[in-house]
Amino acid sequence: MKTVSKKDFRFFWSEFFLCVFVSLFATCLIGGCGGSRMFVPPEPVPDDRRPVPESDEKEINIYADNVDKLVSKQIGKLFDTSQHVRKAFGKPKQAYNVDAFGEVPNSSWFTNRNGSQCMTLEEISRGPNTGMGPDTSGTWKIFRAKAEGVTPGFSIEDKHGERYLIKFDPKGYSEMATGAEVVSTKLLHAAGYNVPENYIVYFHPRILRLGEKVKFTDKKGQTRFMTEVDLEELLGRIEYLPDGRIRAAASKLLPGKTKGPFRYESTVKDDPNDFIPHQHRRELRALRVVAAWLNHYDTKANNSLDVYTEEGYVKHYLIDFGSTLGSQGNEPMPPFIGFEGSFDLFQILKQLCTFGFHIRPWEKADPIQYPSVGRFHNRDFNPQQYKFILPNPAFQKMMKLDGYWGAKLVMSFTDEQIEAAVAQGQYSDPEAEAYLIQTLIERRDIIGRYWFRRVPSLDAFELENNSNGIQKLCFTDLAVATGLESSDESRYRYRLKVLPGNNIISRYQDIGTTTCIPLPTPRKIVAELQKGNSTLPSEWQLQVSLLVKRGNKEKWSTWIRVYLVIEEGVNEYSLLGIEREG
Repeated sequence: MKTVSKKDFRFFWSEFFLCVFVSLFATCLIGGCGGSRMFVPPEPVPDDRRPVPESDEKEINIYADNVDKLVSKQIGKLFDTSQHVRKAFGKPKQAYNVDAFGEVPNSSWFTNRNGSQCMTLEEISRGPNTGMGPDTSGTWKIFRAKAEGVTPGFSIEDKHGERYLIKFDPKGYSEMATGAEVVSTKLLHAAGYNVPENYIVYFHPRILRLGEKVKFTDKKGQTRFMTEVDLEELLGRIEYLPDGRIRAAASKLLPGKTKGPFRYESTVKDDPNDFIPHQHRRELRALRVVAAWLNHYDTKANNSLDVYTEEGYVKHYLIDFGSTLGSQGNEPMPPFIGFEGSFDLFQILKQLCTFGFHIRPWEKADPIQYPSVGRFHNRDFNPQQYKFILPNPAFQKMMKLDGYWGAKLVMSFTDEQIEAAVAQGQYSDPEAEAYLIQTLIERRDIIGRYWFRRVPSLDAFELENNSNGIQKLCFTDLAVATGLESSDESRYRYRLKVLPGNNIISRYQDIGTTTCIPLPTPRKIVAELQKGNSTLPSEWQLQVSLLVKRGNKEKWSTWIRVYLVIEEGVNEYSLLGIEREG
């Protein structure tokens, strides 16, 4: 066996640090350290809804997956040199599937809805639903059932042949799990994610008929055929209304061929449309923000589903929302949810080091005020510190710009839209409904304040012409538009620069509370540069750098750069793209 000499050892580390230096230098050149480079819009993301051959069905071993996420992946993170170097030098790996304005195009994963154009209250209320739910005027044939897991349930076929998964409320907590299922469905759909059709339904157990040879997984995890005794035992574990009916959530089975859950990382090799690693998709990274809003802590892979559609491509769904808001399905949400994961080593060590005297925030939990809501509040809610049941690879890759984009989705919901979504939960107690609405609004605003203070919330850029035909660049301050910040205390400044090169046309100027910037005409810019003996290439860009400041005590924000180009044959600008520091 060859011995490694000190000379070889020194040579190895010198080569290593040389590679790191060269990589950083190249990144600086490519990234444009001085901000004087031309802006190059990213290539359009190919449509992943093209017809492709059907892929194989996938299964995930939930226990092996848990160990992998809790142990293997966390150890791997410690030795991810590239990620540590990028973080140290402020060059994180941004999401792959964004356009020139930082937005996500429609895909098999996500459809721009409320964040792009304000949905009507009727659209919010309807959500993904295309009908009225299962018909209760005829019999329901049970063709599948389960007694294990968080909540019991069974699958039925109504008299029209429509199939649904039926889920129930636990005893003593009527409306809690079923309301959470439907309300979260409406909000996630409006945010842009693919979700099933979920309905609140009321039925009498006499309409149930047990099908032949119904496969059934009992409480011991054994699979066998279901009997009438099993059905009676299952129905005895759920909540009944005073008139003998049962309230349930009916989830319509998704159209197409189910292919199993998707992972929040990597790609599926036998799906040609799956070409972007899941952990680098902005909509999955930003789901961390949306899920924290809804207290959707159980975002593991098994609560997702891929479906091969009739159109010939795989569509990716989020499913099972009975454990959101204040519900954990079979009981109210435990107090530690959001504060600790299923195995939180940091909290375990803290308890050991303090001999158990450290009081964790969730240990001061208030009593449950409304059984139909469960445990849902905004006390000590920190959107970035919210912890999920398991480490999520996409959530762990979330960068500031992903968080900002997720906050835009959450803040796109008006109070009235939230009220419309909560109304679909059909809560019988008006006070409980009002409490849920108010808590969602408060958590929404906490998320908005957190992210809009870390990434300037100037957005929706557009070019306008004034009465003299002079163009101006206008924007919307989302923090002001949503009422989080005062317009009187928000000030803006801008700088104009011509690219390539470092030709500053206008140094930073304060424009007060105005949200429109007058732009010099392209001809005027050319003339001014020629006066200074500067020459412009045939293709050039105007860079507009923007900063925002709240009140007199805060500092100016990080920059936003808007890039404009001249339309061919016209003495006017058009928007090319934007960059945000992050």
